[in-house]
Amino acid sequence: METMRYTETKKSSKGIVIGLILFFIIGGVAIFYLLNNQKEPDFIGQDDSDIGRLVNMEKVNPDEQKIEAQNIEYNVTEKNYNDTSNKKIKSSIQLPYISINSTDLTELNSEIESKYLNMFETLKEQNKNADNNYTYIVSYNVYDNMIDTKKIISVTIYDRIRDDSSKKNTMDKITTYNIDSVTSEQVNQTEVALLMFGKDYKSKINEEVKKYVISNNMAKENEFTYTWTGLESFYIKDGKFHIVFNSGTIVDEKYNVLDITIE
Repeated sequence: METMRYTETKKSSKGIVIGLILFFIIGGVAIFYLLNNQKEPDFIGQDDSDIGRLVNMEKVNPDEQKIEAQNIEYNVTEKNYNDTSNKKIKSSIQLPYISINSTDLTELNSEIESKYLNMFETLKEQNKNADNNYTYIVSYNVYDNMIDTKKIISVTIYDRIRDDSSKKNTMDKITTYNIDSVTSEQVNQTEVALLMFGKDYKSKINEEVKKYVISNNMAKENEFTYTWTGLESFYIKDGKFHIVFNSGTIVDEKYNVLDITIE
């Protein structure tokens, strides 16, 4: 009986060993087949052009980027639109027409032109029966600054409605545009704030806005709260970050436009 049990056990072990050997042989053949017949996945860098781009990216030198940006030339041509066809409101509009390296920023220039000329057309309709006479005045300033490796062109456009009798403004607004001279695209405010103030840029801006409001007696410290959203108007002048709030945005309309320097 013991011999029978021994023989049965031996046969069983031999079967397991043979089964394992067959499993590995068949499995190995299957894996070899799949590896040689599967479609190669697409990886960035497997193409020569991708590799070239990666190599070029590795070679980018911040100093070279800065020099490249500094050497970019831009030009601003003024366009004037003076309209006296309406007896109640006339216009005195000066707008910038911007080009970078002799290439016009056609889309942005058209956007600016449409914004203010359309605004005046609306004002003419709204004021055709006004009691007083008004002038719609638009002017602008242009600044350029090096922020890290970026040359940023900041444009501030002011539009006001002046009561010709009292010589006081009944409307006062500032619209800002900030352009990366390399890409000719408008820059992201968050990116600029991060470059200028580091990772704590949000706290820095919140603190400076609060300090401005409190020090100018616009609100009491325990009554004022403000959280920067990144959607505010901003511009850069003399290497300093300016954040702009229109009338009534923060406190009282009597303060009109608030232009706060963040240092």
